[in-house]
Amino acid sequence: MSQQSTLRKFLPLIGAVMVWGGNWPVMKLGLAHMSPLWLAASRFGSAALISVLVLGAMGRLRLPTRQEWPLVAGVALLQMGAFTALALWALQYVAPGRASVIAYATSIWVIPLSALILKERLSAGQWLATALSYAGIGVIVAPAFSPWQAHTVIGLVMLLGASFAWACNIIQLRGNRHVRLGADMIPWQTAIATVPLVALAWLRDGAPAFLAVPDAWPIILYTGPLATALTFIVVLGMTQKMPPVATSIAMLCVPVIGLIVSSVVFHERISGDLALGLSLIGASVAASAVASRLKRPMVLRPS
Repeated sequence: MSQQSTLRKFLPLIGAVMVWGGNWPVMKLGLAHMSPLWLAASRFGSAALISVLVLGAMGRLRLPTRQEWPLVAGVALLQMGAFTALALWALQYVAPGRASVIAYATSIWVIPLSALILKERLSAGQWLATALSYAGIGVIVAPAFSPWQAHTVIGLVMLLGASFAWACNIIQLRGNRHVRLGADMIPWQTAIATVPLVALAWLRDGAPAFLAVPDAWPIILYTGPLATALTFIVVLGMTQKMPPVATSIAMLCVPVIGLIVSSVVFHERISGDLALGLSLIGASVAASAVASRLKRPMVLRPS
């Protein structure tokens, strides 16, 4: 296969990663027009609508099976609802580039949870990957404690909670590997995520007044139809064709792009601690990749 053909093959995934990386600064901009809960609700509500239209036009719209429903609900409530709500709340206190790095570091939870819950026997390489990811997160969050910055610490805890919610969903999916969710489940996942988010947003923040604000609509269109519905459809299709480690490395590019865009839009400085922390997390992915060649691969990616 020629280099051009190989590049064309990966272009959809490259585009999806770039859209997801840019989504973090866009969500930060969205908080100027709406609350974290309403931003999350509008993201998944609009994604549900566009995914129904797209998959309906493709003839791929169907109800989940009895085996799929628990996993669909898990993705909706953990990976989508809880992850996004916590991450958006944290963006009020943490710069989007740094936030994206912490939120995507699911390996700090997935590897030990796999040993604890799934009773997987982990190799030395996988434990090394965990140690490197812990070191990376430690380097990134340390500045908030010296001197003590209460709001920043709250934001960091929320981001770690978001990462944990996503990791729990990964464990759920790994424990049910006989059931494989495809892109045709996205309408149901996004719709289920929308319901509790709308309820919580209405109770806490009142009616969605932002719908009358013209500047809010580009944010909604980017975060929902583009960065959620269409991008998930592309990524799910690509991950079924690629090795898990390749997908993990691709997902690591998301916070890198988020950092670059945030440095331009919000003048977020890519400080030494942030660069070192991201490097350590990258090294953890590399260690996991090496370990996967010696042992059964461990999936550290969204499904």
